[in-house]
Amino acid sequence: MLQVRDDMRLNRRLIFTLFIVLICLPACSSVNAVKIIKHEIVVAEYTADVSQSTATVEGQAQNTFLWPLGYCKICVTFYDYAGNSLGVFSDSIERLESGQVWNFSVALTGGDAWKVARYDISVCN
Repeated sequence: MLQVRDDMRLNRRLIFTLFIVLICLPACSSVNAVKIIKHEIVVAEYTADVSQSTATVEGQAQNTFLWPLGYCKICVTFYDYAGNSLGVFSDSIERLESGQVWNFSVALTGGDAWKVARYDISVCN
């Protein structure tokens, strides 16, 4: 009789754990599962017939989740010296395995890219 009670308790715990995992799994997005390891900006100005420059944020992000992610996106907002947004740009990857490190690159190209003074970076959906 004691063995049956212990088995029932174990079964209840397993069912409860499975229920929690199934409820929480959809809430686990790349925003919570991906860590930006490092990032830096490079601004290059090109002069030709039309003035054009490029500001590129390059870095690495890692999937810290136990399972692969089907989609991940890094967003960068570029700002000028006055704090005005020059735009939001992104890079994405279709599949990021558990523990995998991804080399991303987010670029702003155009006549205003040389004005970039700072940027904000995040994992976004």
